[in-house]
Amino acid sequence: MRPSLFVVVLAAACAPKAPASPAAPGAGAAPPPPSASAAAPATGAEAPADGKTRFSFVLPKPGSQRTERESTVLGLDITMTEGQKVIATEKSGEGTRKVRHTTVLANDGRAITKKKVRYEELVQVSKKGEREQRVPSPLTGKTYVIALEHGKAVYTSERGEPVSGVEAEALARDNKEFGKPPQFASFVPNRALAPGEKFSPPAEALADMFGGDKSYGEVEFTFVGPDDRAGRKVGRFDFTMTITDDREGAVTTINSKGTVLLLAETGWPLELSLGGQVRISAPGDKPKRRVTGSGVLEMKLAAEYR
Repeated sequence: MRPSLFVVVLAAACAPKAPASPAAPGAGAAPPPPSASAAAPATGAEAPADGKTRFSFVLPKPGSQRTERESTVLGLDITMTEGQKVIATEKSGEGTRKVRHTTVLANDGRAITKKKVRYEELVQVSKKGEREQRVPSPLTGKTYVIALEHGKAVYTSERGEPVSGVEAEALARDNKEFGKPPQFASFVPNRALAPGEKFSPPAEALADMFGGDKSYGEVEFTFVGPDDRAGRKVGRFDFTMTITDDREGAVTTINSKGTVLLLAETGWPLELSLGGQVRISAPGDKPKRRVTGSGVLEMKLAAEYR
């Protein structure tokens, strides 16, 4: 009885929606050498004398490493009705856990063009009633190289061997940010920010992050102010966001709020947390039936850079 759920995974706040088009890997798909224009992390991102904070958005240089730890949990109470009669009710849930290690191998001054990714863990958990199922991704425990060739992403094993179609699809889904400029640079104002300053991302940035087939309302970011994490200056942004996804009569609405921490010297995301109320409404398995539900979406992401 469970309907299709069109839940926006906001870890995409750190990753644009559309990845570079995948290409079948081949022996001749050698990645380009590192660009001479590879950006190095900026220095001097101190607050100006007026107490405002300016963020520098730069690309990680070759050899830079990042470890991401991410978890997403969605819990729903679902009801199926026929007219005014309740046919069935159910508690269900789904979520993911991921630990991914990335090493940058090349960039072209605009985006990362080659990287190595190792999946320590990537598992999907689903729960229906009291039954819980854990399904590891085919990527778990493996290392891959992703390279941009003629505008297309090429996926190989660490040794340069072709990957299966299943692996290529999974890599494309989990690396949507590959080959794209840093996402936050597209909507964080390119000027010094004062604590309490509010702004809304442009529609183009939201469509790139989450897809242009959704509607967005009440999207607002607030720069709370600077902070310190292990001796590094960060900026805290609180946000509220409403996203509605309507596909073939199945409507999902998410009212969320959360916090993002960005490193001031690079613009790289350090932490992201989100909590949201979710409502769904979808056609049932018969003409007069309807499925509705409500629940909570929670997401946490933490990144370490070396």
